[in-house]
Amino acid sequence: MPRKKIVPTSEAADAARILGQQIRLARHANRMTAARLAELVDVSPRVITMIERGDVGVTFGNVLNAAVHAGVPLFDITDPKTLARTRQQGEQALTLVPSNVRNRREREIDGDF
Repeated sequence: MPRKKIVPTSEAADAARILGQQIRLARHANRMTAARLAELVDVSPRVITMIERGDVGVTFGNVLNAAVHAGVPLFDITDPKTLARTRQQGEQALTLVPSNVRNRREREIDGDF
């Protein structure tokens, strides 16, 4: 069965292009070839080109790995310990969120008291 084509929203497409641009700029700033980045990410150079062009069909994990190896700070966090702490804080916050979301039906209020 063929893969379903991903149709991003305009915001998602812009975000993918911006991240791709940041990856390419960081790669060039670090004097790294696309082939070398591809080796580090364990993908083909073509995938790196797709990432840098903002192709949303590339797996999210490969995009994140390319960003890290190119030197793009994720979430404006440059310190790995801060990134891990931020992840832990998110996990703690999620423990307070219910596992299921239920839509509550609005009940008609009987005005007969």
